Amino acid sequence: MRKKRLNEIFRWRSFVLRYFITCMLIAWTSINVFAQTNKKISISVKNVLVRVALEELQRKAEINFVYNEELVSQTKKISLEFKEASLSDVLGELCKQLSLRYEVQKNLILLLPLLKDGVGDEQMKFEVSGVVTDGYRTPLPGVTVLAKSGKVVLGTATSTDGKYRLTIPSTLKRFSISFSFVGMETKVVEYEGKDTINVVLKEDAKHVEEVVVTGYQTLKKRSQVGSISVVKAEDLVLNGTQSLEQALQGKIPGMMVMNRSGLTGTRQRVRVRGTSTLLGNADPVWVVDGVIQTDPLPFETNDLNNIDPNSMDVIRTFVGGAIDWLNPNDIESVTVLKDASSTAIYGTKAANGVIVITTKKGKVGRMAVSYSGNFSLTPRMTYNKLEVMNSKQRVDVSREAYQTGIILRGNQNIGYTALAKDYRNRKISLEEFDREVKKLETNNTDWFDILFRNAFSHNHSVGISGGNEKATYRASFGYSENYNTAIGNDQKSYTANVSVGANLWKSITLNTSLAGSVRKTRGFVGTDPYSYATTINRALPAHNEDGSRYFYENKADGYLYNIENELENSGTENTVTSLNANINLRWRITDDLSYSTTLSFSSSETRGESWYTERSHYIAGIRGYNYEEFEPGSKEYLNSPLPNGGELNQKNNSALTWNWRNQLEWTKVLNNIHSITAMIGQEVMSSQANGSSQKNYGYMRDRGKIFVDIPPYSQEESDFQNYDIYSQYRTVPTLTESESNTLSYFATLSYMFDNRYALNASVRGDGSNRFGQNRRSRFQPVWSLGFRWNVGFESWLEGQDIISDMSFRVSFGYQGNVAENVSPELTAQIATGSNYDYVLTLKDLPAPELKWEKVSNWNFGIDFSLFKNYISGSFEWYYKKTEDMVVQYKVPYENGVTSRPMNGGSMKNSGWDANFSFVPYRAKDFVISLGFTFSGTQNKINSKLAPTGTWEEAASGNLNKEGYPVSSFWAVKFTGLNPKHGGPEFDLDGWDTDEGFEDATTWMVYAGKMEPDFTSGISFSIRYKNFSLSSGLYLSLGNQQFMAPLMKDMESIPSEYENMSTEWLKRWRKPGDEKHTNVPALPNIATNAVEIYRKTQDGKKQTNVKPYDLYAYSTVRVVDAWFLRCNSISCSYYVPEKKLPSFLQSLSFNFSVSNPFQMRSNDFKGRDPEVALGSQPLQRSMSLGVSMSF
Repeated sequence: MRKKRLNEIFRWRSFVLRYFITCMLIAWTSINVFAQTNKKISISVKNVLVRVALEELQRKAEINFVYNEELVSQTKKISLEFKEASLSDVLGELCKQLSLRYEVQKNLILLLPLLKDGVGDEQMKFEVSGVVTDGYRTPLPGVTVLAKSGKVVLGTATSTDGKYRLTIPSTLKRFSISFSFVGMETKVVEYEGKDTINVVLKEDAKHVEEVVVTGYQTLKKRSQVGSISVVKAEDLVLNGTQSLEQALQGKIPGMMVMNRSGLTGTRQRVRVRGTSTLLGNADPVWVVDGVIQTDPLPFETNDLNNIDPNSMDVIRTFVGGAIDWLNPNDIESVTVLKDASSTAIYGTKAANGVIVITTKKGKVGRMAVSYSGNFSLTPRMTYNKLEVMNSKQRVDVSREAYQTGIILRGNQNIGYTALAKDYRNRKISLEEFDREVKKLETNNTDWFDILFRNAFSHNHSVGISGGNEKATYRASFGYSENYNTAIGNDQKSYTANVSVGANLWKSITLNTSLAGSVRKTRGFVGTDPYSYATTINRALPAHNEDGSRYFYENKADGYLYNIENELENSGTENTVTSLNANINLRWRITDDLSYSTTLSFSSSETRGESWYTERSHYIAGIRGYNYEEFEPGSKEYLNSPLPNGGELNQKNNSALTWNWRNQLEWTKVLNNIHSITAMIGQEVMSSQANGSSQKNYGYMRDRGKIFVDIPPYSQEESDFQNYDIYSQYRTVPTLTESESNTLSYFATLSYMFDNRYALNASVRGDGSNRFGQNRRSRFQPVWSLGFRWNVGFESWLEGQDIISDMSFRVSFGYQGNVAENVSPELTAQIATGSNYDYVLTLKDLPAPELKWEKVSNWNFGIDFSLFKNYISGSFEWYYKKTEDMVVQYKVPYENGVTSRPMNGGSMKNSGWDANFSFVPYRAKDFVISLGFTFSGTQNKINSKLAPTGTWEEAASGNLNKEGYPVSSFWAVKFTGLNPKHGGPEFDLDGWDTDEGFEDATTWMVYAGKMEPDFTSGISFSIRYKNFSLSSGLYLSLGNQQFMAPLMKDMESIPSEYENMSTEWLKRWRKPGDEKHTNVPALPNIATNAVEIYRKTQDGKKQTNVKPYDLYAYSTVRVVDAWFLRCNSISCSYYVPEKKLPSFLQSLSFNFSVSNPFQMRSNDFKGRDPEVALGSQPLQRSMSLGVSMSF
């Protein structure tokens, strides 16, 4: 058992089932077999095959039999007719008809041939013994060991530690010993006089019964036609510094995981086989132990790209996803369902795929206590490989701008320009000017050193498990502290999970689980450290010479600013509390029929807040002066709308979901070749969410978190006639309430003939209050049909070693999706008017014909295993078409709104998935294995949608257009640089027409799409004795991206506060430079940065556009966004059992490096392509882990 735990991480996926069967065999050691043979049973079989009779007897007697199939005729038929007879009598009659005998050895009943005459117990005997292990030297209990010599057969079975002992009559001089075990190849060894024979059995993947967990059923894999991928927890690097989604990147073919930020607590974008909806949630459904999970703060994932960092919505970025409450150490496996055949059972929620997480459960055995801990170090970020100027380079730009008369933005009271002005005005001497400029050039303030840290994180998990035949249990408790390198961003979480399984009666089992978690995340509001460190001028100091903080006048409003002070006096804090409960009762009505009912409950409470104290620059902008600049009673104080206190934004949301499922399942095997599984069921689900948000002023966070009174209007006597109430005085809370109810029916049917041919069918109908009032649209079914051919079980494939196993699959069906953010009812809202009276406004029109989106899905697949399972893999092709897609259509404003959601859109996704693994070398103590996953996806919108007139939206990737894929974006056509002043020039033909104003894509150039169309994962592992080394790579191809803008608000060069990209070092400086550079000259509002006036011929539509803004989103700034990332490198060592102290069962150590390196397009200038537009990238971290069990 110890070695089993130490080596289980190296097992093949098929070994899971073998392990389960082994545990079942061990469990029988507690049963008195002798008592079982006297058990009274009734059996009635007439003229049936021997195999059928043995299966019936095994079910009736509830005992295990071991026999060699060669001893049992495949065509012989027997009859057994007994009523309330002892098992020994039945066995006697059975052996009489078969001319066999039975023995009880090692708690198993062995069916053996009759002894040859002359061989008796009184003769002298000798013993042959040994140990049977698998390829990883793990002992195998329950292996059938048979010594054969002619008609004489003697047998036994291995013990729990894999040992066996055979007593052989001395008359047997020549014989062979066979070793057979479920899922392993039978091995025959000729006896050559040695008394010790140790054997290593190889896996027989062809006959291993792999199973898949769908959330509704656990089924044999060879009977399923769906597209299903499974990854075990031991194949993932879960060191506490990354989310489960990040750990899955590159592990599942057809599943994309896209990072959007390197901050702690943020979520990733996950797509399974592309995007199938526009207005609905495109994320897959997450399921934990059969229970569908919901987001703690439901919102559209696309909104994450458009969040104002100063708004209350920034709270949402740090809430996390639907399964962030789960302790990664509790995960047993992750199963991804991708096509209609596998997801149709989930109905109108599964168009985007389903991810099923199975957690660990208790197992029969003594109580075991386990501990695992990880300690991680993430080095702080540096300016290395970032395309930002150092102090000297930035001063050179300011010098050029000053000398050439270029106008700078903002006030010029700092930096080189301030010194030059002082020198020109003779406030300082030339010597002082040169000295101060030299100081600026050498400052090189390391903002990363100031705002970032070497982050130390750690997480711990303790587990307790055990049980007996009556009940099993498992409990786990976890704690983690995850610190980001950005000071002020961290997360603490507490998790607890308890599960109990009990056999209440002979035919009734009960499984319950209860899990809870509390997660606290701190983040930023306004400016985050990374954005500041990459945009601020490094010539500016962070501290004065005396060590105090250096405050400078902000470029926008002139109020004093210091980033350390701002981060210290602002921030966000989110607390998410989750509780999940699940109870399942299963009643085995007959041997073939069972009923189960499952009741689940989940609740989450989210409390988020962001704040600014009165010491922050943000509040100074509201107050009207710097902190403590004016005393109470002064004119400025009396006229201030917020003389005291700061701002507090609060957002609370509570979500409650309950689900009740009832299902009846029938499983039957007829004549040992016809396998039928049928299931029908009913399910009801309800989700309610209540939320509130409010902004309050006068907040004193550093003084006991109290509020002080703020004036309703100006307090100065001369201004009493102005009674306009300050907006800060009266703030109105926002309340939200939503409810989604679903009533469903479902049914599945699976038929398999002789393990070779399988047919699957499933159907589900959902009724929901999110659908319209059309009764014909309710309960419209989603369904699927599929066929599988297991070629590996064909007799004509035997006798060769090339194809070990092979199967073909084809399926067709429908998946569904509900746009839950769209209501079929008329929606109105009450708001306050300018005079604080209440006004009823129309928000959305009713949509009585609203239906769920339907996705038709074809899937073709082939699974294969070659050369004695040294090479295995699968390949799948799919085609998905979304119909009745909910899209926004323009309507006349007479309706009260300009657009409304309606069914009518269409979209298609097609592509292929593949995975491939092989073992190039395998020896007793040395194994090398490789694995690859590949995914290719093509997406296209087939319906005409309302056009947009804004070129900014066309460049953002959020514009959807007929004939183009989702995430498409357009760029302004760049034609070169002006030879006179070096400004950018463009082809804007058609942009000033009515059509150009109506649809920007008519004059812009299609640049590509922001989501990749090809991804691949590569895994590599080496095992030598107790050491192992593994690594995982992720490749992303086929998408494009804009490079980060050279600067912001490009109408002149940045102010002295801002840094600039080193791309400016290649800028146009003189006529002729346009021939060898695409970087324009420094923007001059008098020459090359003059706004372009845009209007139609009739003058009805007009606007102004800045040329350097167009340059930032022009074709010259579009680059391929491919990258190859090494997700992790991990090394493990398992302490040998003989070196462990007596109180330990196992002990292992692990060292891993996450995100150690990345290869990318040179155009990205060192940035991470996944966060190319300026977000904080993923960072390298090193982790040391220890695991032990007692």
